[in-house]
Amino acid sequence: MADILLHGLALAATVAGVTCFYLAAPRQQWLARPLPARPYRIAGTLALLEGWLLWSAVMQPATALFTSLTVAMVLLTALPFAAAARGAALARREG
Repeated sequence: MADILLHGLALAATVAGVTCFYLAAPRQQWLARPLPARPYRIAGTLALLEGWLLWSAVMQPATALFTSLTVAMVLLTALPFAAAARGAALARREG
């Protein structure tokens, strides 16, 4: 049961870290303006490190690293597409 909780916390920390990086990017499409870069990049880095440490508690460190990177790659691919789909849905509603 504790492993499931740690997996969930690790996933949440990784998602939070990637989201901080994405929302601080100048060309992000979710907010009207990007978040301040420096503080959110620092927060994103700390959240990704926390995620890796939590993954490392339930698996080998190398496996934890690749799990973190895989989750980050999936999110960094999905977030722009989700924003584009959201924008298209809003445009259909307005038009």
